[in-house]
Amino acid sequence: MTATADRMNLSSSLNQYPRLRELLEAVRELVPESYLVGGAIRDFVMGRQGGFDLDLAVGGDGFLIAGRLVETAGLKATFVPLDRDLGTARIVLHGKEPATVDVVSFKGSGIMEDLGKRDFTINAMAVSVAEFLDEGLNHILDPTGGRADIAQGLVRVCSPHSFEDDPLRILRAFRFSAAFGFQISGETLELISKSTRGLADVSPERIRDELFAALACPQSHEALVAMDGCGLTTVILPELEPMKGCVQNFYHHLDVWDHTVATVRGLEDIILSRCACFGDHAGTVLSYLMEEPVKGRPRAALLKFGAIFHDAGKPATRTVQPGGRVRFFGHEKLSRQIFEERAERLKLAKREIAVIGEWIGGHMRPAMLTGQTVSRRAMYRIYRTFGLDVIGLLLLYLADLGASQGPARESGDDEDARAAVRSALDRFSEFEETRRAPILTGRDLMSIFGMESGRYLGSVVKRLAELQGSGEISSREQAILTVRKILEEDGFQAASR
Repeated sequence: MTATADRMNLSSSLNQYPRLRELLEAVRELVPESYLVGGAIRDFVMGRQGGFDLDLAVGGDGFLIAGRLVETAGLKATFVPLDRDLGTARIVLHGKEPATVDVVSFKGSGIMEDLGKRDFTINAMAVSVAEFLDEGLNHILDPTGGRADIAQGLVRVCSPHSFEDDPLRILRAFRFSAAFGFQISGETLELISKSTRGLADVSPERIRDELFAALACPQSHEALVAMDGCGLTTVILPELEPMKGCVQNFYHHLDVWDHTVATVRGLEDIILSRCACFGDHAGTVLSYLMEEPVKGRPRAALLKFGAIFHDAGKPATRTVQPGGRVRFFGHEKLSRQIFEERAERLKLAKREIAVIGEWIGGHMRPAMLTGQTVSRRAMYRIYRTFGLDVIGLLLLYLADLGASQGPARESGDDEDARAAVRSALDRFSEFEETRRAPILTGRDLMSIFGMESGRYLGSVVKRLAELQGSGEISSREQAILTVRKILEEDGFQAASR
């Protein structure tokens, strides 16, 4: 990228957010030895659209400097303490688009030593705040060769001690590789292979955040393969190890692990195609995948994590029947249990665990959509169980089927499945549009029929909901007659009310 282009990008960012320029002007006055570092410089060099999140390395106590800037800059800003001992704090500028500026003390005696202690060369570039304001990126400090590595598409550590300083950088290497489509350098991969055990001392939350940041990238399956090649999956997701070499039946052409990677890749191919296979529902599906039930973890990443575990129970449930047929009875139930145990350790939110668990436990159910005619009631049962998250279930089903190309599969299976999924989404959309309050509630049944609260009452309410949802009953009179028939068939003596 040319210096002119650098200045244009810089000018564009600061013009869009003039208060950010005001803050940087205050930094220049207060801390002459101050530098913009890290991701913002990397993104400018790569020609990527820069945001409003900056990192500053400063000579002095970054924690105190950030506090003074908030007090003296005369801006609407909030001071956020991050790490007092490391001299790190955050300044949040409020406005239509909030901006954050992280301020941190030099790691070492000056900026050059600081850059040498950073994680990867592509993040170890800096420009002084004063020069940044006056001349853009004309004078980038690049002691480790970050610009050359960007040109070559490489992720490379700044020093042989990088992973000793922070083992989480191992996962970060794969995240950057997935995000930018870069290769991890040979020497870096060798260091990773020797350093993976250090992740045992890293908090589960930090591992979770880096892992899901990688899964949120469009081509994360390549990073997954590379992670496994370094022995990393064995360390952070050891329950996946038995999947390797676990031979499947004639519906599959890959062992369980390679099938799993192919399923993740299939999901990514569908998403990269902008979900074209969903026809008129493509926009709805894409919007669904982009939403974040928990900030920073989009549904697309949650779905890929579910795909990683969807067959985790197969090795333990594998049986060979007379004649040589391989079966995996109940593998989806065990897969869900294995996933939930790992998800708890990674501190995923309960709602995330619930929905991913439903996908894994139900990933075989959409097979019913192909072949024979499916009743509205059966369709409604799926909709009632999954709600809007049926979209994720159908995506997983298509990716799973696409990754199963054994000799028992027929050439038209994939297209038949896509057509069935589009038809199912039409029906689910109808259910969503007509969803309404129940015609009869449990309280109504207690009043009309003298039923008592309990499991049986709940089962009748559930059956009524299915009939109402599928359109088989639509009035109070129909509902009462239906309940009366159910009770008679079950031998329940209704009280006279």
